[in-house]
Amino acid sequence: MKNSLGVFEQRLLLFSVFIVALCGITYELVLGSLATYLLGNPVQQYSITIGFFLVSMGIGSYLSRFFVDKLLKTFILIEVALGIAGGMSVIVLNYLFSFSISYYMLHVFFLIAIGLLVGLEIPLLTRILKGYGALKDVISNVLSLDYLGGLGGSLLFPLVLFPYAGRLLTSLTVGALNISVAIALIAFIRYPERKRSDYVFPVVALLAVLAIAFSSDQLNHFLKKRLFFDDIVFSRRSQYQEIVLTRTGDDFRLYLDGSLQFSTFDEYRYHEMLVYPALMLHPGSEKKVLVMGGGDGLAVRDVLKCNGVKSVTLVELDPLMISLARHNPSFKRINRDSLNDSRVRVIIGDAFMYLRKTSETYDVIIADFPDPHDESISKLYSVELFRMVKRTLRGNGVFITQSTSPLFARDAFWCIHNTMGQVFSRVTAYHVYVPTFGDWGFNIAMLRKGKFEMPERRDIDFRFFSPATFAGSLYFPRDSRKRLTKINTFDRPVLYTYYLNAWRYMDY
Repeated sequence: MKNSLGVFEQRLLLFSVFIVALCGITYELVLGSLATYLLGNPVQQYSITIGFFLVSMGIGSYLSRFFVDKLLKTFILIEVALGIAGGMSVIVLNYLFSFSISYYMLHVFFLIAIGLLVGLEIPLLTRILKGYGALKDVISNVLSLDYLGGLGGSLLFPLVLFPYAGRLLTSLTVGALNISVAIALIAFIRYPERKRSDYVFPVVALLAVLAIAFSSDQLNHFLKKRLFFDDIVFSRRSQYQEIVLTRTGDDFRLYLDGSLQFSTFDEYRYHEMLVYPALMLHPGSEKKVLVMGGGDGLAVRDVLKCNGVKSVTLVELDPLMISLARHNPSFKRINRDSLNDSRVRVIIGDAFMYLRKTSETYDVIIADFPDPHDESISKLYSVELFRMVKRTLRGNGVFITQSTSPLFARDAFWCIHNTMGQVFSRVTAYHVYVPTFGDWGFNIAMLRKGKFEMPERRDIDFRFFSPATFAGSLYFPRDSRKRLTKINTFDRPVLYTYYLNAWRYMDY
């Protein structure tokens, strides 16, 4: 084979280096993002994924020394095996996760299996390419293309593959690419042991992976049924998150990245306790309100029930969430078409950056952010954000934020409270029972001094809220009373570790 390698064959092998490097980094990113989606805490999941993947690649590279004969044929078989293992990894992990089988054990298994195969690739290709040119040129070319392929995969996955194809179709596409490399090498490179039968295994594997890819929509629907159980009304991946709306009878439920956001069975309890304390404690008659998060429009719906609201600005990161809330018939019925109200202005963007740049001020600011299950969301409950909120409030301004459960995530709840206390001189914690979520908490901060009194309002059709209900919500039983915690900052986001430690063994 040493003298039979032509220029075309050498270029094909070098191009294979680029492709296999692109595929390898993409598998790593797919598995890391899947673990984050199912378990939260991206810092931990990506650290574990990268660690196991790299050490497995190292072991694979070491094991490559024991392959001494039929190197090209061995590489071809590795590509086929990698295409099957990597392509099917998301399907298998998603499906078995729904059976509550130890996800980490399966995750690490695929990391090791795929990492070993990826680790074998470059050493074998380097030895095959020794048949052409000096070793120093071969190593230089191989490593350069390996790094370029890694860059290609690391850009292609977050910018193109993940937003537009999702994890399942991405893994299958990359698997098909690995197998296609194997078929191309069989077809265009001459090697002594080549037979027609060499095509059978890779072609069958490629057709199988492509068939599964073509039915990925049905597979996705099946896997989501395993995760969500209820009928799926809407399901789509946006640039930022997986949005799923389910229905059982009259009960609609919204899930973002697998986490339940609301159930129409009892969401009014949550949203009334989020919105009305802030609106009623503010003394002004014409209120200018800012809602951060809450792209579903439910918080805005309840804000608009108050006659004294002059305008509402909603800042939401995900444009797909806004489109769903504005145009989906089920959502419009749930939120009473609140986002199409003439008093509502919608701004697509990050709330943190909006507060940082805006020169506008508001009477009431309501934060309806997701729970702080990772570092990026933890910043939305940081000292830095609360300082920007304070700067954005008018003289008698009121700020309120949902703060997770004071019972199930006690340290996380009081961490939010204590962090707000670093910025506001007057912070009050309260909580309410929401059957779908359990005991749920909020924190409210006011700039004005004076007695903390909740006035009566007879112009609003409350389903749950009342001054008496709010008064009762101020009492915390012994098992959820105030705790001393560290302060959550942008630089030291301790909140999400409190949160994850609390919810680690909870299934809600």
